[in-house]
Amino acid sequence: MPDALASLEARREEILSQMAQLGDMRKGSITEAFRPCGKPTCACYGADHPGHGPYYAFTRKVAGKTSTVQLRPGARLDKFQREVEAYRRFRALSEKLIEVSEAICEARPDPDQRSAPKKTSRRSSRGRSPKR
Repeated sequence: MPDALASLEARREEILSQMAQLGDMRKGSITEAFRPCGKPTCACYGADHPGHGPYYAFTRKVAGKTSTVQLRPGARLDKFQREVEAYRRFRALSEKLIEVSEAICEARPDPDQRSAPKKTSRRSSRGRSPKR
């Protein structure tokens, strides 16, 4: 059992180390869309044309309301994508950390079980008579 506990603690330290290296992160999602412009003479007006784009939007919730930032391809979009991906890795590592921590809690001996023998109740099993 001590080997299993040491292994779990090492795994926890590994996860915490990975979390420390994540860097900047942001909660939200980035979507890619193609849209027609609406001009009847444009090629995007045809049914077989996907539309103009791609257009990118970063969306997140702020105080219960949706906040959207429009992004163009380039350095800013790349930065947002790295930060959103770092947040996704953080969430996945957090789930693993919780699982490992729960396993450590189960594997660690209970202090009450080591020190004192289990006490038994000396109360009578009969119910009390009702007051009159």
